Amino acid sequence: MSRVAIVVHAIYPGDPRVRRQSDALLEAGHDVDIICLRQPGEAEVEAHGALRIVRLPLNRSFIGFAGHIAEYVAFSAMVAWRLAREHRARRYDLVQVATVPDFLAFAALPEKLGGVPLLLDLHEDMPEFFRDRFASPLLRPLLPIVTAAARASAAMADEIITVHEPLRLLSIARGVDPERIGVVMNSADGRVFDPSVHERRPFMADGTLRLIHHSNFQRIYGLDVAIEGLSRVRPDLPWRLDAYGDGPWRPQVAAAVERTATGDRVTLHGRVDMDELPRLLAGADIGLVPSLNEPYLEYSLSTKLLEYAAMGVPTIASDLATFRHHFTDAALCFVPGGDPDALARAVETLVDDPPRTVAMGLEAQRQATAYDWEHHRRRYVEIVDRLVKRARG
Repeated sequence: MSRVAIVVHAIYPGDPRVRRQSDALLEAGHDVDIICLRQPGEAEVEAHGALRIVRLPLNRSFIGFAGHIAEYVAFSAMVAWRLAREHRARRYDLVQVATVPDFLAFAALPEKLGGVPLLLDLHEDMPEFFRDRFASPLLRPLLPIVTAAARASAAMADEIITVHEPLRLLSIARGVDPERIGVVMNSADGRVFDPSVHERRPFMADGTLRLIHHSNFQRIYGLDVAIEGLSRVRPDLPWRLDAYGDGPWRPQVAAAVERTATGDRVTLHGRVDMDELPRLLAGADIGLVPSLNEPYLEYSLSTKLLEYAAMGVPTIASDLATFRHHFTDAALCFVPGGDPDALARAVETLVDDPPRTVAMGLEAQRQATAYDWEHHRRRYVEIVDRLVKRARG
């Protein structure tokens, strides 16, 4: 039908949103090229039927403002060169660029000028990302430049999708035409996260509370704070935490384990394939989404939260506006982000009332059906088809 290039500053298939999008396009009959980061040991080019993965020689290793900018600029330059080369050979009908950074969209400018439509996928809000990550007064004068880059990228795109309604409304407030931006949520794929395939274990079936967390280890996701909180639960409560993922904050997470002397209870497993997650979630009693209470995260809806909900895992989550926009108190145990004592008390409360805790997980599962991926999959494919058809005249 058509050939679509998806550009993302992330690993693939590790990024669950891009994985779901590419699967949806492949099922609809499109050819898909993914241009992404490359981890050690991964092939530069990998092909599976109509899917082709082009990995650039760069991996997430940024530290601080200078590191972020250097990596983003280097990746954007590599993408511009490789995308032009691939387009000459393969002739794309659509280029999709995922943020952050927003200025990555300009890597597709030659293709855009040549008549190839550009779909901008806002995973995050770049100005809020900048405001949160780089709070130094010396960097504040750069915020108008970051905001201008976000607006310019949005203006260049033929159409925009984003991950939830609060972020869509924020983009509209910044000047995006409401008719040009829609929502395709980071919903859990029900074919993967299917509770009927993976039976949940009874709550604390073996007498031990089993908690789970998975993420790209970043400061803002608060895993080190969660470990601190778990170390403060009452001594007679046996618990274990299985944490899956990796990232630049891993040393600090490991330091938190050492500092709290919880090495016999906390296991850092490293990254796990998304297809393995449902089985792991089904074997957990409580999921943790301990994101810090920072302005940037008020516009972030955690994918893992939706995955926990899809599997009916009772979840302790930070009290953030976007989380509350999608779930009620009956579905999640909300705690102040960054407060280890509050997290410890929440754990004890859930353990002391197993029937209520199990019911909370089931209610989250019920509420999550409103965000079913099948609905958003159809919406996403319709947008892609419409842009391709319009470009072909």
